[in-house]
Amino acid sequence: MPKIKIAAITLNTTPLDFLGNYESIIQAIKNPETKGADCILFPELCISGYGCEDAFYKPYVWTRSEEIIKELKHISINQILIVGLPVFVGSFLYNCMAVLYGGKVVALVPKLNLANTGVHYERRWFHSESEFLNRSISFAGEEVPFGHFIFQTENWNFGVEICEDSWSVQKPASFYSLQGTDVLFSPGASHFAMGKQNIRKQIFTESSRNQCNLQVFTNLVGNESGRIIFEGGAIFASTGNLVKEGQRLSFTPYQVTSYTFDPHLIRAAKARSFRDSKPNVHRTEIPNIQLEPLKESRDGYSSSFSVLDKRVERETSLETNSGSYPFSIYEEFTKAVSLGLFDYLRKSKTKGFTLSLSGGADSATCALLVNSMKEIAIEENGDSTFSSLGINEKELLVTLYQKTENNSSLTEEIAKTLSEELGYPFHSIPIDGAVDTSIKLIESVLGKTLNWKEHDLPLQNIQARVRSPLVWLLANLNGHLLISTGNRSEASVGYTTMDGDSSGSLAPLAGVSKEFLLDWLDDIQNGNNRFITPKESIRILRNTKPTAELKPLSEHQEDEKDLMPYPILQSIERKLVYLGVQDADCLEALIKEFPWETPDVLSTHIKKFKKLFMTSQWKRERLPPSFHLDEYGLDPKSSYRYPILSNET
Repeated sequence: MPKIKIAAITLNTTPLDFLGNYESIIQAIKNPETKGADCILFPELCISGYGCEDAFYKPYVWTRSEEIIKELKHISINQILIVGLPVFVGSFLYNCMAVLYGGKVVALVPKLNLANTGVHYERRWFHSESEFLNRSISFAGEEVPFGHFIFQTENWNFGVEICEDSWSVQKPASFYSLQGTDVLFSPGASHFAMGKQNIRKQIFTESSRNQCNLQVFTNLVGNESGRIIFEGGAIFASTGNLVKEGQRLSFTPYQVTSYTFDPHLIRAAKARSFRDSKPNVHRTEIPNIQLEPLKESRDGYSSSFSVLDKRVERETSLETNSGSYPFSIYEEFTKAVSLGLFDYLRKSKTKGFTLSLSGGADSATCALLVNSMKEIAIEENGDSTFSSLGINEKELLVTLYQKTENNSSLTEEIAKTLSEELGYPFHSIPIDGAVDTSIKLIESVLGKTLNWKEHDLPLQNIQARVRSPLVWLLANLNGHLLISTGNRSEASVGYTTMDGDSSGSLAPLAGVSKEFLLDWLDDIQNGNNRFITPKESIRILRNTKPTAELKPLSEHQEDEKDLMPYPILQSIERKLVYLGVQDADCLEALIKEFPWETPDVLSTHIKKFKKLFMTSQWKRERLPPSFHLDEYGLDPKSSYRYPILSNET
C-alpha cells in the first residue's frame, strides 16, 4: 500500500521582504523533517507576506513574487510544493496558491471567498470569482493553468482551497469531495484570537468527517505586519479525527509538521459513507491535472539561486518540533503577546523597550510580558538570540517611575519591587517641579490660579502629559520602543490622556479588557501560568484598587469610581459594540448578570458608557498600534471603524 508523506510548514513572514521570506521557505524545504515528503504545503501569501495592504497595488509586488516562483520551481523538483502569492491576471489581482512540480508551475489556484470581516480587508485588494475557473495564462515563462483543479498523482490526488474557502458557508470543498479527492489542502493566514484554534480544529475535523478525506491546514506564525499575530498550529484531520497538530505561537522562523497516510484508507472510508441514489447530474465538474512521475527523480535541491542572495545556501540548525500542548486562555495571551513583542522588536530593528512603570496592573503586565518574551525567545532560539540582534539582555527593558505628590509610596514600592524581581534597570524621578512650572506658565496667560474644584480634569491631565516627553527622552536615548500601557476598557471610554499615558510606539494590551488583565494576574499568582511565576510585587498590587493617582491622595481616587465596575463596563462594551444589541436588551441582560445592582444604576452605566464611547473615537484614532487578541478589538485601523463625529442616541 502506498504511504504518502505531507509536510505542512508554518512560516514567519514579513510583508515585502521577498528575500527573507524566500530564505525561510528554502530553509523549511531543506529541513530533515521535510525531506522525503511527497508534498510540502506553505501558508497563504507567504512569498509577498500577507499584510502588504495597499502595497499590493504596486506592480513590483506581483513581479517580484513571480521571480521567486521562477526560482522555487527548480527547487526539489521531485516534491510537490504549494506556495502563496498575489497574481495579476487580465485586469484583476488574485490571491493565489502556486502548485510546483517537476521544474514547472503546474497550476495557479485563486481564492474564491475573500476574508472581509474583523481584521481582514481582502476585498480591498483582491478579486474573486463567483464560480470555479479553468483557463490558461502566461506566468513565470510558461503557459500555466489558472483556476480550480483536482491534481492527480500516481497514488493519490488533492485539491486546494485557501483559508476563507474552508470557513465559508459557500465552500468549494463538497465539489472536490464528490469527485473523490483524497486530500484537501487549506493554506491560511488565519489571525490569532484567544480560543480560536479550537474552532479551527472543530471545522477541519468535522469537514474531514463529512467529506471522508484528509484535511491539511497550515498557517502563518508571528507578528507579521504589526497588528495581527498569527499562531501557526498546522492541523491534520482525517475522516473525522484530529491526527496531528503542529506547534503554536513558535518564536522560530518556521515549523514543520509532517504526517504520513495511506490513501487506500481514505477511499475505504468514502466507500463506507457515500450513498447517493439520485446523483446530481448538474453538479460542477472540476477538471483534473495529471502529475506524472518523473523519469529521473532527483533528491536534494537545485543550485539555481541566480536571482537571489546566496545566503539561502547556509545550513540551518533549527530543530523541528511538531508537538503541541494545550494552553489555557491566559497562557495563550501570554505567549501571543510575547511573540508579538519579539517580532515587533526584531523587525523594527530597535534595542528594547522603555516603560513608564506606575505600580498599576497595566504597566506591570507589560513588564511581565517583555520578560516572558525574553525567556521564551531564548528557550526556543538559543542563548545568542538577543546578542545576535545587537541587544543587551540586561537593558532589554528600562522602567521609569515618575512621581508627584499624588502618588502613594505603595505604588512606587510595587514598581521598584517588580523591576528588581525581573532584573531590569529601574529609575524614579520627581516631576512636581515640571508640573508646577507648566501650571504657572498657563496661570500667567490666564491671569488666574487653577484649583481642583474648578479645574479638576486639566490638573489631572497635565501630570500625565508632563510624564510623556520625559519617558520619550529616555526611550530615545536607549534606542527603545516606548510601550503604551492602555487596555481596551480604557480605550472604549477614553480613560486616557492624549499625549500623556497614551503615548507610545505600540499598545500591546489595547486588545483586551481590564477585567481580563486582572484575572490574568490572579492566574499567575495561583501558579497556573507556565511562562510566568508568581511575584511578590503582583501580590501587593492585587491588594490595591486600580487608580490613576492623578488627584490628591485625600480624595482616594479609584478607576471604578470614576467610571463604573470593570466587569459591568466589559459586559456593556461587548453587548453594545461587538454584539450590537439595543439598550433595552442590554439592560435586561445586565439585570440578570449583576442582580445586586439596581436597574436604575445599570441604566445609568449604559448611558455613561454610550456617551463616553461616542466622544472618545478621536482618542482611539490616535492610539499606538495594538495587537488583535480577543474575539473583537477597537483598533480603528484593523478592527472597529466608528465615526469621529456622531450622535448615537
